[in-house]
Formats: sequence, structure tokens, C-alpha cells
Amino acid sequence: MTLQFPIISFDYFQLSPAKRFLALTRHPGFLDSELIDNIFRDLKPIHPDRLIGEWDGFVLSTSHPFQKELEELNWLGNTFDSTEDVAPLIVAKNGNRVRFDDWGSALLREMKYQGVVSAALVYDERPVIVHYRAVRSNLVAGVMESKSFGSAGKFFFYLTR
Repeated sequence: MTLQFPIISFDYFQLSPAKRFLALTRHPGFLDSELIDNIFRDLKPIHPDRLIGEWDGFVLSTSHPFQKELEELNWLGNTFDSTEDVAPLIVAKNGNRVRFDDWGSALLREMKYQGVVSAALVYDERPVIVHYRAVRSNLVAGVMESKSFGSAGKFFFYLTR
């Protein structure tokens, strides 16, 4: 009697983009921006309505200068009251979560980025766009782009609730 085993592609054993992104969130130290960008590109889109609510924010450390700015502000995350009313920066002040009004407000739209239509945050008063992708129901990946970042490139982070 001859046993036949199915041929399984090596791809079968590869981690999903979501699991690869989760691994990045647990990585101590600095991460390579290109690696994060490649994983982000493969994540599933998220509809703007799924972002409504309060989210806690965390930086994927790439030595981007914006990380230091967020640390100095005591950045806690984002609050999406609706697709038309977003507090893009929530900071800690006297032990409370408050809007950081210096950066103004924003809105959510669907936008094509890296070939995928997904939620994007567009600032009202700054040359900044943040693109989001789904990781889990309680975790989303974000990449912030701005001309003001210059050669520092993209800023990567994630939100949880």
C-alpha cells in the first residue's frame, strides 16, 4: 500500500500579513521602515465607519523624528467621533484624555493608497494624510505621510481599543 500525501505549497506555512504586523508590535527596539511598509501594503482595508470611537496609540519605532514629538506631547491616541469629526491627536493632560487643538481636526474618507481603497484621515489644517489598514477588530495599522517629514519618510504606528 502506497500512501500519498497532498502537496502543500510553502506559502501555506507563511504567516498572514496580520500576524506579521502583530509580531512587529511586540518587537523591542527599532524596526526597518521598508519592512513595516511591505507588511502594511498586504493588510486588509478598513472602512472609515469601523474606526468610530476612542483608540489608544502606539508607535512602531523607526527612529522617525515625529516619534519624539509625540512623546513630548504625551500622545495617547485618536478619537473618531464621526467620519466628519476626528480628534487626530489625543494627549494626556492632568491625567485626562484631551484633544490637542494645536493640530486641529480632521475627517475620515476612503482613499486609494498602495493600490488599496481603505480609510484615510485627512487633516483640516496640516499637509498630512494618515492611511489605515485592518489587523484585528481591536487593532489597526497606520502610516502617516507628510511633505513636512522630508527625508524622514513615513511614520508608522498602530491603534488599539
